[in-house]
Amino acid sequence: MYHAESGIAGSFLMPHPPVLVGAVGNGRESEALQTLRACERVAAKIAELKPDTIIVISPHAPLFSDYLYVYGNNTLSGSFARFGADSVTFSFSRDTELLDRFVELLRSEGIPGGFLPGNGTARFDLNDEVDHGVLVPLYFVRDAYRNFSLAALSCSAFPPERVFRCGQLLARAAATAGKRYCIIASGDMSHKVSRESPYGMVPSGAKFDQFIASALSASCPGRILEVDPDIRSEAAECGYNSLVFLSGALDPEASGIHAVSGLRSSLYSYEAPFGIGYCVAEIARESPPVRIARAAIESYVRTGSVPDSEELPSFDGESGGCFVSLHLNGELRGCIGTIAATAQDIRSEILGNAIAACSRDPRFDPVQEEELEQLEISVDILDKAEPVVSNKSLDPAEFGVIVTSGFKRGLLLPGLDGVDTVDEQLAIACRKAGIDQSAPYSIERFSVTRYT
Repeated sequence: MYHAESGIAGSFLMPHPPVLVGAVGNGRESEALQTLRACERVAAKIAELKPDTIIVISPHAPLFSDYLYVYGNNTLSGSFARFGADSVTFSFSRDTELLDRFVELLRSEGIPGGFLPGNGTARFDLNDEVDHGVLVPLYFVRDAYRNFSLAALSCSAFPPERVFRCGQLLARAAATAGKRYCIIASGDMSHKVSRESPYGMVPSGAKFDQFIASALSASCPGRILEVDPDIRSEAAECGYNSLVFLSGALDPEASGIHAVSGLRSSLYSYEAPFGIGYCVAEIARESPPVRIARAAIESYVRTGSVPDSEELPSFDGESGGCFVSLHLNGELRGCIGTIAATAQDIRSEILGNAIAACSRDPRFDPVQEEELEQLEISVDILDKAEPVVSNKSLDPAEFGVIVTSGFKRGLLLPGLDGVDTVDEQLAIACRKAGIDQSAPYSIERFSVTRYT
């Protein structure tokens, strides 16, 4: 998935049952082994991304229907004492700059929210500790990565449209700070999945969880925003608004909650070991080059027209060759590209190759409208090729190759599944070009920047 150098670099859905904490579960956590391993996987991913700040959206922070609560102490602390494990404690510095900017943006749009002063916390009988919706995900993260500040806030009980807008404003605040952020949408799924649940069971519990898990598994997280509100209410979930908030943060330009586009997901795990659904996933927005390609493909497949340049996402890369690759259900569905620039700018280059990949790859039928939602797209932008003197300088994982003999020319991208050796790479490239490998031919190598 695409990870930005600054702004929101990674975003995840994590559950928050205290039983996952060893000192609380006392062995019962092993009954949720898939969830444990998936949470550890998220923690490892966050450690790779090295965010300056982790933002946690929690449904168990103080929740109001007319106010978005933001934890305001400069040091954010908490423990699992109320769950019988007072030795497990946490303390984090608060990202004051981000949260102050976020609160300013809320107020500029007339959305009530922010920090409650001391008399406010007393009035609503609140304590200063952060809640377990924040602490459980960070229990896993802290084992893998510690060099971060914390921004913790409620998902609020606003209507979904306003929750979504709050997420967009958070993204705007993050974009101006020049830091790297990871967002964790903290939330459990239905609390009434099966008879094992202490809250009882309703048919809508399993229906809700299946809907959410299926959308995430199919890499179609935008579907989540269309969930039946009656099923959601009956399911007794506590993760939906966190997901809505996250969706807004990942698509800050969307005109509204039903105009989300370009979000993809990877489901790490789903299970309901105690009759309560636990879902772990990574959710991300596609990179600008992929959003350009997707906009072009969707417009062409649905209407037969090419979108205007002004309608496409901005991207300031240098002009050059690029390849657009399409996959469906893990199988190649089209791939067309150019070795060097043929258009006036890189956006136009991507647009042209995207339309060609979905409609003019001779190996495949044109892409159909019903395939669009699950179509996986990647864009490879080629660096300048350089002559190869020795095959020892080739590496199919790192470099693509261009082979030339007279007027025959073939190209093979790097990092392709099943192409593990230099000999395999050259043989495939020559076969594509119709070059006899026993005859003389020249070789060039190039690297790519791959966008997903």
